[in-house]
Amino acid sequence: MSTAKYLWVALLASLTFASATAYGQSSPPSADSSAPAAVATACTAIDGKISGDGASVSSASTSTSPGYGDDGDDATPTAQPSQAPKPQNPVEKVCADGRVHIIVGITPSDQADYTDSHRHFGHFIMDRVPVTVVLDLDKSVQIDFTSLLAQKVLGFNGSDFDLAKQGPGEPPAVTIAGPVIKGDRKIYRIEMIVQSMVPTPSAFNLDLRYAVDKTPDGKLPNWVTMTTPDFLITTSDISDNGDQLLEGNLDMQSPRLPWMTVTALALGVFLVLLWPGLYLVKWYNRVRPRKVIPADRLAWHVFEGQIVDAANGGFKRKHIRAIAHALRRYLGTLPQYPNIEALTILEIENRFADDSKFAAIKRAFAMCEKDLFADAALRVENPYESATSLTSGEIEQLYGELEVLVPRPWDMKR
Repeated sequence: MSTAKYLWVALLASLTFASATAYGQSSPPSADSSAPAAVATACTAIDGKISGDGASVSSASTSTSPGYGDDGDDATPTAQPSQAPKPQNPVEKVCADGRVHIIVGITPSDQADYTDSHRHFGHFIMDRVPVTVVLDLDKSVQIDFTSLLAQKVLGFNGSDFDLAKQGPGEPPAVTIAGPVIKGDRKIYRIEMIVQSMVPTPSAFNLDLRYAVDKTPDGKLPNWVTMTTPDFLITTSDISDNGDQLLEGNLDMQSPRLPWMTVTALALGVFLVLLWPGLYLVKWYNRVRPRKVIPADRLAWHVFEGQIVDAANGGFKRKHIRAIAHALRRYLGTLPQYPNIEALTILEIENRFADDSKFAAIKRAFAMCEKDLFADAALRVENPYESATSLTSGEIEQLYGELEVLVPRPWDMKR
């Protein structure tokens, strides 16, 4: 009897536990559990055309539709995969019960003197993209631009975009105009030039602080974060049609110059160093003569030496004698004038009358012998120290004949 009693008590306890579990699963949620779902979104995106090319990204572009891939039977239809959002220009949304109206887009001309293309598609990495943000605010709304103007921050939690680094003479990366008062509204226009290193289409957002009321103590604005709607800026595919940037060769590379640059540089260096080099060679050949001096160089050393020696006291017969001796010695080194050093003018005329330079040779030797064997030269005790009987014109003519008979080396030319 006691055993049956225990069985009935155990059965009753089991039924009571099962009923309590079922009741707990079917009971409505409490007020605390529903609190997160009851919080309203601070800003709401507007769907539909407003002006220009369109409005924000439509929710239909990311939704799924039944029937995609349906085989025609009664089976459950396959869900359509989500599609990438389509870029729209402009986009807008409303915050704070309509007191904050945000519009983001790209207009035909955002900045003064800005020459880049104004489009929201087909960009490459680091392209400078002009973006315009229009804030249509109630007069009671306060807005803080410190993060954008002073700190150059676009997103409080980071952003795929950065403000462009503008150079001298280029428009600034951030320009804020306003407020423009229209009734009970005030309008700010923010013009920015941004860049991105992301190779895939990216949504541009700007974070700012705004306040519609005061803190509980009534002293400071009750700042909250405002984020502009997603403004999609698309990019062109990279060369391999991928979405990742490869590092490539990161080794130090030496710059390559065009061959025309190298040629022009070499020619310029040659022309600059040409004349100093020639003067250096002339100086070196005079200071350190060669061990075996060519006959023409040796002859001109004698010819020019007489001019230098005669600069103070004038030409003397010893100078004319040295010139005649140097000329005979040079001509004697030439194969067409054998033994010319010991020949008189008459003997030279008999042996070399058909030579092309015979006339110049005869005139040069005739002037020299005229001065050396003159009667006045034979009457003095030291005839070679006496002044020459040749006039300055005859001496100039003599050196003209020497120019014809003895080629002057290039580094001894005046």
